[in-house]
Amino acid sequence: MYKICFVVILLLFSLMSSGQEHPQDFHPPLDIPLVLSGTFGELRSNHFHAGIDIKTQGQSGLRVYAIADGYISRIKVSPWGYGKAIYITHDNGYSSVYAHLMRYTGAIQDYVISSQYKNQSYDIELFPTKDDLRVKKGEIIGLSGNTGSSAAPHLHFEIRNSQNQYPQNGLLFGFDITDNIPPVIKELKVYSKAKKTVIDGDNEDKLYSVKGSAKNCYIDKTIEVSGPYALGINTYDLLNKANNKNGVYSIEVLVDSQLIYSHTMKEFGFHETRYINSHLDYSEKVTNKRKLHKCFLEPNNKLSIYDYVANKGIIKPKNGTQKVVIRVKDAYKNFSELNFKVKKSEQILSDNTSKDTVKFTSIFPYEEHNTFGNELLSIEIPKYSLYDTLFFTYKVFEDSSDIFHSPIHCVQNEESTVHSPYALSVRTTVPDSLTSKSYICKLNKKGKPNYVGGNYKDGKISVKTRLFGNFTVAIDTINPVVKGLNIYPGKTMKSSTLKMTIKDGESGVKTYSATINDEWVLMEYEPKSNKLTHYFKKDLKAGKYVFKLVVYDSVNNATEYQAVFYR
Repeated sequence: MYKICFVVILLLFSLMSSGQEHPQDFHPPLDIPLVLSGTFGELRSNHFHAGIDIKTQGQSGLRVYAIADGYISRIKVSPWGYGKAIYITHDNGYSSVYAHLMRYTGAIQDYVISSQYKNQSYDIELFPTKDDLRVKKGEIIGLSGNTGSSAAPHLHFEIRNSQNQYPQNGLLFGFDITDNIPPVIKELKVYSKAKKTVIDGDNEDKLYSVKGSAKNCYIDKTIEVSGPYALGINTYDLLNKANNKNGVYSIEVLVDSQLIYSHTMKEFGFHETRYINSHLDYSEKVTNKRKLHKCFLEPNNKLSIYDYVANKGIIKPKNGTQKVVIRVKDAYKNFSELNFKVKKSEQILSDNTSKDTVKFTSIFPYEEHNTFGNELLSIEIPKYSLYDTLFFTYKVFEDSSDIFHSPIHCVQNEESTVHSPYALSVRTTVPDSLTSKSYICKLNKKGKPNYVGGNYKDGKISVKTRLFGNFTVAIDTINPVVKGLNIYPGKTMKSSTLKMTIKDGESGVKTYSATINDEWVLMEYEPKSNKLTHYFKKDLKAGKYVFKLVVYDSVNNATEYQAVFYR
């Protein structure tokens, strides 16, 4: 009897602990049905998605609520990233984040605008004390919007562990979100993990379409493999009431009923999120815009999301046939299952057909400091900046267009990346009078230059970058373009706002500053529309005013706009 009671007590304690781990009584951040356009842990550009994206019915201006009692511990305003964001530290050990807001409300808005004028900057980051801006559960803290790097109106919402600021999977906290749809498994990729491994007759990685759905996904053939191999999977989740392809919660791989790989998206640290470029198939992403989870680990992948990985995820075929199961789950316990067979092939690859015969310039071990250079170019890659040993390639082509001021340097290729920035220096023929206007650019697939940056010294331009690809040197002597949208010289302004557009097609807009009657005024910058907006003070008196705006690009070309207006 004593043992039974003890077990019951342990079970109840476990359930209580589970409930404490993910509180279920948070106030919803919006007062509309919560329909998602993005989930936690989705594969994004250079990062895992740290929150959930809540649809706002295609509009801005919905009321945003604090999910629990606490204090506003951080406010950040930026034209990029999270745009206008609020961070609340709650009394229960969690923090919440609300991003892409249109504006803040009440005392919060006053606090932000006052700080922007004091610092004479739209971009600002503030850290109020515990007593500055207290909030109650269900209090309105802002209005939803589309600021920052947001493609459409929505609320980006996060829950974090206050102690280490690790984002938590927001779908585990009891919000009223409907999902009874299992994930979709679209494609399987089989990777050759030895130089002579043959996959279905070829010494190449192979992609297979997945048939069926839910618990009945399958490959319509037995895959034949001669040596060590690994797996990758193209999968996504669907939720009710939305067509968005969302991230999955977990992936497991079993071979002959033995677990060899498992990862779960419960939490991660921002310091590790860039390791996504090792977790996904980066080459497939760049080349084919295909998002594949690799179910194996590269040597320098330091992500903490992996529950269990046997032999780095590399599988050795056995005599006969292996039964492989890949199980994909969402946060609401819906799951799909892919079943297929792998048969050991006896095909032997000759040395002259091995993929190791591909030519390369140098070998860069990931755990070493790697350098490469000649009279035209030099690079330095710090140790542990690569995810695995890199077979580095380099070529150089003379530019015949007279547009650029160095040869075109093919540094590796866009299908590769680095975790930490490396140093790149390019020798240039830029005239002395234009060195301050020169910069390293990367050419896209159409040959158009994109600004990377750099500093000129002793005939070379140097920059730190995480990019590989085709680099050269360009010059920007073109001033930014500035236009008034609702203002022109001599206009009587009746509007509550003053609107401009600013644009620079070469090195890009770097800074701007505006004044009215020589006093700095706040202008909100929205890069997506190239728009600057000033909101007039309600008590602005009638009279004559002089508006000035100066815009600088990244190499300090400047344009000044001036207009006298009347009120």
